[in-house]
Amino acid sequence: MKPYILGLLKNLAHPGTIVGLVISLAIPFLIYLGPNVGHKDTIRTLDLYLPLPLFIVQFIAGIVLFATLNKDFREWIKGILPEKKISILMLAFTAVITIFAATQIEARHRVQSDESVFMSVAQNMYYNQESGTCNQGYFENGNLKCVATSNSFKTKGLAFLYLLGMPLLGNDLHWIFHMELLMLPLTVLLMFLAIAAWTRQSLLAFFAALLTALQPTVLFQFRAMSVEPLYIFLSALSLLIFKWAYDRNTVRHWALLALSLAFFAQTRQETAFCLLAFIIFALPKLLDSKSAKAPTFFVTLSLFSVPALLTISYFQGFGFQGGEFEAHGHFLEDLSRNWTEMTKPLNKNGELENPFLTYFNYLFVVGAIYLLARAILGATKKNYFYLEILAFLLLYHIQTYMILENVSGDFSIQINQRYSLVMLPSMAFVGALPVAHLVQQTIASMSGKDSKQNAVTALLVTLVAGALFTAWTFHYKEDFNKNIMYNRNHLTIEEHEILGWLAEQPQKDRFFIYGRPWHFIGYGISSIHYDRARQMSTEELKNLVNKYQGEVYYIRGLDCWDSHTYHKKAVEHRIATTCDIFERDMDLEGVKNILITNNYWVQIAKFNGRKDFNPKNIIVVNEPELIQSAAGDSLSTTTALQYNFSLNEKAAVASHWIYTVQVNGSIVSHAPYTKGNFSGNVKEDQLLPGYNQLEFVVQNPKNGKIIADIQKFYFYSKTGAVKLTEIPYASHKQGWGSLHKNESIEGHNFKVDNKFYNEGFGTHAASETVFNIEGKYKTFKMAYGLDEESLCSDGVQLQVLADGNEIFNSGSFSYGKLKNLDVNIENVKVLTLKALSLKNIDCDHVDFINPALIP
Repeated sequence: MKPYILGLLKNLAHPGTIVGLVISLAIPFLIYLGPNVGHKDTIRTLDLYLPLPLFIVQFIAGIVLFATLNKDFREWIKGILPEKKISILMLAFTAVITIFAATQIEARHRVQSDESVFMSVAQNMYYNQESGTCNQGYFENGNLKCVATSNSFKTKGLAFLYLLGMPLLGNDLHWIFHMELLMLPLTVLLMFLAIAAWTRQSLLAFFAALLTALQPTVLFQFRAMSVEPLYIFLSALSLLIFKWAYDRNTVRHWALLALSLAFFAQTRQETAFCLLAFIIFALPKLLDSKSAKAPTFFVTLSLFSVPALLTISYFQGFGFQGGEFEAHGHFLEDLSRNWTEMTKPLNKNGELENPFLTYFNYLFVVGAIYLLARAILGATKKNYFYLEILAFLLLYHIQTYMILENVSGDFSIQINQRYSLVMLPSMAFVGALPVAHLVQQTIASMSGKDSKQNAVTALLVTLVAGALFTAWTFHYKEDFNKNIMYNRNHLTIEEHEILGWLAEQPQKDRFFIYGRPWHFIGYGISSIHYDRARQMSTEELKNLVNKYQGEVYYIRGLDCWDSHTYHKKAVEHRIATTCDIFERDMDLEGVKNILITNNYWVQIAKFNGRKDFNPKNIIVVNEPELIQSAAGDSLSTTTALQYNFSLNEKAAVASHWIYTVQVNGSIVSHAPYTKGNFSGNVKEDQLLPGYNQLEFVVQNPKNGKIIADIQKFYFYSKTGAVKLTEIPYASHKQGWGSLHKNESIEGHNFKVDNKFYNEGFGTHAASETVFNIEGKYKTFKMAYGLDEESLCSDGVQLQVLADGNEIFNSGSFSYGKLKNLDVNIENVKVLTLKALSLKNIDCDHVDFINPALIP
C-alpha cells in the first residue's frame, strides 16, 4: 500500500499536474473572493454574461468528444450490459411507469416561482443573451425588451436546455412538460446501467432504478418543470460516464466526465458539494501515471463549473427565506421533521398525506443497516467493495446536509418536498440492497439443476417482486389524479387557474400587470409589476391600453393578501398595501374571481388606465341620526332620519356623474354630481322597524360604472324592535373557537362579497345558539353569509328553529352575495340559530349580520 500511495504522490507532483491543480483551485477561489474584496459588481456582470458562451462551448465540446469516442462507447457498453432478460424487464417496467405518469398525472407547475424563474432566464438567454431573470418585459417584433432584470439565484443549466429547444419548439414553453416526461424513462435506464456497470449486480440495478421511479414525488416532478428531474438524470449520466472513464482511463474520457460533472453542477447550488465524491474516487486512476489526465480533468471541471460558482459567489450570505425565519442552523430539526413527513399515515380519506411511501423509508433504514454490516464484515476480510460504496454515498450527500442546514429543507412546506429528489435515488439504491439479495437467495433456493428452468425461475421471481412494488404505487392512482402532492400549494393553483382562464379566451396579444410578472414572461407573454405601472404617467398608461387594444389585465394574486396565506419559512413577501393603493387609483373592470384556497381569491380585472379622479374625494358619508324639528304650528314636532354627505371631486372630472341615495332599496334622492355638502331626511313613517339600509351610489351613466357605493345602517327601535345582539343567549356551542359579538370569528369587521358590516354575530360551523325570546316578537330578520377572512370552506347550511321546529333552511351556500331571511316567530319562546358544516369544518366562518326581533 505504501509504495502505491508514494507513486500517486509522485505523479501528483508532476509539473503539469501541479499547474492544472493550481489553475483549477484558483478559479473557484478568485470567484468566491471577488465580492469580499470589493468586486461584487464584477461577479454580477460575469454571472449575467459569461454562462451562455461557456454553456455553448461546453455543449459543443461534449458532442465532439463523444463523437470521437462513439465506437469505444459502443464496445464498452456491450461489456457492462446486464443479462438480456433483466434488461428487457427493466425496459418493460420503465415503459409502464412512463405511460402511467403520462396518463394519470397532470402536467403542471408544482414549484411555480422557481420553475418560472428557469423559464424567464431561458427567455432572456434566447432573446438577449443574458443569463439573468427577466422580471418584467415586453415581447415586441420578435424581441424581448426586459425593463427589469436581476441575477438569478437559480443555477442556469435547465434554462440553457430550454434555450436549445426554443428555435424549434417556440417561446411558449409549455413543451417543456413533454421534455421532462421524456427524461423519465431515460433517467431510469441510465440509473439501471450505471449501477449495473459499477456493481455488476443486475438485480440490484433493476430494483434501485425501479424503486426510484416509483416514488410519488419523483413521478410528480417529472410531470412539472422543476430542475430536480434534470438533477437525477445528470447524476445517473455522470455515474455511467464515470465508470466508462474509470475503465478506459484516457484523457478524452476524463475530459468528457469533467464536462458532464460541470453541467451536473448547474442543477442546484448544493450539487457542487457532491462533486467531491467523484473527485476522490477518481484520483487513483487520474494519478496512476504522469500524464495530462489529472490536469485536463481538473481544469475542465473547474472552468465549466464557473456559471454555478458565479451564482454561489454573488449570492453568498443572501437570506433566501425571508419573513421572520432564518434558514440556517435547523439541520437536526429539519431531519426529524422530514422523517415524520415522509412516514405519515394515510389521512382520514385514505389518501396519501404527502407524496412519500412509508414502506420506502423503512426499507431504506433496513438497507442502511445491511450496507453498514456488509461494509464492516467485508473490511475484516479485506474486501472493501461495500465500504467504498458507503464512503462514496457519505461524500456524495454532503450536499444533503447543505440543503437541510442552509435552505430550510423542511418537508412540511410542500414546495420543499422536491428536495427529496436529491436523496431518493441513493435511498432507493440502499433500500434495494437487501431486496436484491433476498430475491437472489429466493431464486437460489428454488433452483434446480436445469439451467433453463433456473433462468425462468429467476425471471418470474424478479417479475413478481417488481410487480408488487409497482402495483403498490399504482394503487394510489386517485391521489395522482388529484395532484395530491401540491393540492395545498396556493401559488401553483393560482397559476394553473390563470392559465386555464387564459386558455378560454380568444387568441390575442395581451399584457398583464401582476405581482410576479416573470411568470408570464416565461410563457412569452408581456408583463410588468404593479409598482412599475404606478410609476408610469397617465399618458403612458393610456398608450399601453391603446397599444394592446384594451387587452391589458390586472391580477390580484397571492402576494396581495395577508400573512395567513403563506408559511413563515417560505420564500414569500406580501405587498397587500401596494395592491390596495393600485386598485384605489386605477380604473379596473372585474372580469373573473377565482377562489383558490385558504384566505384568498385570484381576481382578474381589465385595466383601463389611471382614474382621473381621487377616490377619497368622491363621497364622504356621515352616520345618519334621528332628529326632531318643529312642525308648522310650532306646537308639535316631527321626527325624521337625517343623512349628511359631501361630494368633493372637482367639476371638470365629475360633470357627467350622478348620485343616488336609497333607503331600504327606494330612491329618496337622485341628482347630478355637484361639489358641496348635502343632507336629506327620511320621514319616521318611512322607516322600518329594525335595521334600515341607506346606500349612497355615485355612477357614471356614460358607461354604467359604479364609482362609489357606500352603505350605512340605522336601527329604528321606537316600535319595540330589538337587536338580537342585545339579548343574552341562553346557550351556545360550536366546534371551533367561540362566539364573537359584532365581529367575525377572527376578530375583524364582517366581510361578505367584499362589503363590510359592523353588527351581528361571528360563529364557526357547526354551531348552535339559543335565545329565550318569551313569545314577545312576531318577526325575525337577519342577513347571513360566509365571511371572506378565510376562503377554504366547502360551504355551510343555516337553520332557524322556533321552539325546536325548523322554520327556515338556507340549503347549502358558499361565498358570494349576502343573503337575507325574514321569518314569522309569533308566540315563539325559544329561537335557535344553527350553522351546519358540510363535508368538513375548514374555514366555516359564518356571519349573522344585523339580526333583529320585530314585535
